[in-house]
This record gives sequence, C-alpha cells and structure tokens, in this order.
Amino acid sequence: MIIKVRYLRDFVDDVNSFSEHDKSLVRAALIKIRENPFKKSDGGVGKLACESGSESILSVKIAAASIRIVYKIIMSKDGQSALIIFASAVNDATPRSL
Repeated sequence: MIIKVRYLRDFVDDVNSFSEHDKSLVRAALIKIRENPFKKSDGGVGKLACESGSESILSVKIAAASIRIVYKIIMSKDGQSALIIFASAVNDATPRSL
C-alpha cells in the first residue's frame, strides 16, 4: 500500500550527510516502508520500537549501512500517512528528532 510520507527536516539533513551508497539503501528502504509500513506481526516491514498508549513508533534497520529509519503511522481523514521521524546510525542512542 502506497501512502503519503512527510519527512522531518532532521531526517533530510541526516540522509544528505550519508554516502551515495547509503542514500540508495535508504531510498530502497523507504519504498518498502511506503508499500507496507505496518508491524511485521501485521504483515508489514516495521519492527516495534516504542509503544505508548494507542501510538506506535516503528523502525526498519538497514544492517549493511548501520542505519535505522524510525517512523510513526498517523491516521488521517483521507487515508493513512506515515511520518518519517529520523534516520541515524544504529549506535546513536539519542534520537535528535523526537
């Protein structure tokens, strides 16, 4: 399922700082996220990163580049939209955009 995606400025800045190879891996992961953004247990590609009440934050790890894309699905009146929160190195424990 293709859904609308909004990118936070920090996400764009992070991706712009990556090498061309890593950018291509991020683009491929974003395509998969857009096609099926739900949790793996629901048949999607995301892994549950954090859950608070009715809100879930999901992530996709790009192991080859040590990058994790973290996002949240936001339900809207016109369908669904996924908000990409941030991308950072796997070892980066402090998400800057949250």
